[in-house]
Amino acid sequence: MAYTTATDLTNGQIAMVGAARYTYEHENVLPGLFDHRVLGAGEKSLYIPKFGRVEAKDLTDGVDMTETQQLTISGTEHSTDEAGCKVVITKKLRNQLKEDAYGATGKVIGNAMKKKIEIDGLNLFSGLSNGVGAASTTFSTAYMQAAITQLFGQDEPAPEPINAVLHPYTYHDIKTNLAIPGTSNMPPNIQGTALQGKWRGNEPLYGVPVFIAGNIDDSTATTTYSAVFSRMTFIYLVGWEPETWMEEDGSLRGWEIGIVADYACVEEDDNYGCYLLFDATAPTT
Repeated sequence: MAYTTATDLTNGQIAMVGAARYTYEHENVLPGLFDHRVLGAGEKSLYIPKFGRVEAKDLTDGVDMTETQQLTISGTEHSTDEAGCKVVITKKLRNQLKEDAYGATGKVIGNAMKKKIEIDGLNLFSGLSNGVGAASTTFSTAYMQAAITQLFGQDEPAPEPINAVLHPYTYHDIKTNLAIPGTSNMPPNIQGTALQGKWRGNEPLYGVPVFIAGNIDDSTATTTYSAVFSRMTFIYLVGWEPETWMEEDGSLRGWEIGIVADYACVEEDDNYGCYLLFDATAPTT
């Protein structure tokens, strides 16, 4: 007796297409922690002046104060550049795709632009002149304390607020450090909160909020840069915020969907930040 099985009629079967899934991206914490400046109409760059110091002198009663101090000023200038990406959706693809092709494209290119801005900001960490740690070193709370102390103890203290941005693997080293009862350099009342998983940008470590940035480059696990820095260390300068656009290309028989932004992530004051150079190897315990 002949039987007709499913494999005999494969060409007549329609495969079910489930709801589309998107590649998940790391949460973007920068440039929200930077000094945010926006160029006005007709402005091509941002100039930031900074006044120098003068020195007060001892005086003698009845003697005229004749020595004068000279007021000085220096400054930095920053400009922006464009960045963007584009996707082409053909009419044929639009008609054959079950998902909303336009909506999917908008989400994907928006994520790409946010990631680009985030990485541009994170790449500034390695340019800081001052820091703690070295390649192949394991991070701990003691190093965090040292970095913060350096910022406040130098000749010109870094202005608050101060924030810390760590790679997830570097953050894991702190969690491990806090998990050991009686560990030295333990901030008061933080161990319990840390072990419950609620300490990350919400609870301060030595008075400094800690944020996790998974987009920090860990391609070389032994030379990963995190940082502790004042908001005034870096600037997120905006010519215009990310804008999306869509236009039909008749001869191409499709639509071009893109996003573009005009911005710059720049270092403004090197002395206000401290890099953290430590190992960032995926934990196994």
